[in-house]
Amino acid sequence: MLRLACAAALAVAAGAQVTPPADVVDLFAGMSASLSVLNPEGFLAAIDKDAPEYDTLARSIRALLAQGDVASSIEFVKDEGDGQKRVVELDWYLEIKTAQAAGPLVRRREVIRCRVEKQKKGWKVVSLQPVKFFAPVDFTGWIHVESAGKRTE
Repeated sequence: MLRLACAAALAVAAGAQVTPPADVVDLFAGMSASLSVLNPEGFLAAIDKDAPEYDTLARSIRALLAQGDVASSIEFVKDEGDGQKRVVELDWYLEIKTAQAAGPLVRRREVIRCRVEKQKKGWKVVSLQPVKFFAPVDFTGWIHVESAGKRTE
């Protein structure tokens, strides 16, 4: 299976003005990397279980990563707050490739707004919007090209 992986899960544009504290960068870099290596529990470990829509997000992440390969990258576009609470906006980019050899590739890009709080074991995401960005792809009706060159639906 072709694996779409990001060698560097965190893409920070050259010259970007937004630089969160290193431990906040590490939190989101780990989340992005977890998506790229198909590790839903690694992604979800960064999210507070009491966060709004946590259950929906958890179901979506598990379903999305079960569909095939995912490449993920992020760029920080906003960072405000202090040593205990921050609001972070990320330009998040995903590429989702089905497990089928000739299956479609779906690209998603959206600004994701997160609130993070420092807890006992470090930073946790206490809010992430929009959750629907991480929903599994509905491949119903996509045309697939089989190895023999025939098109099927």
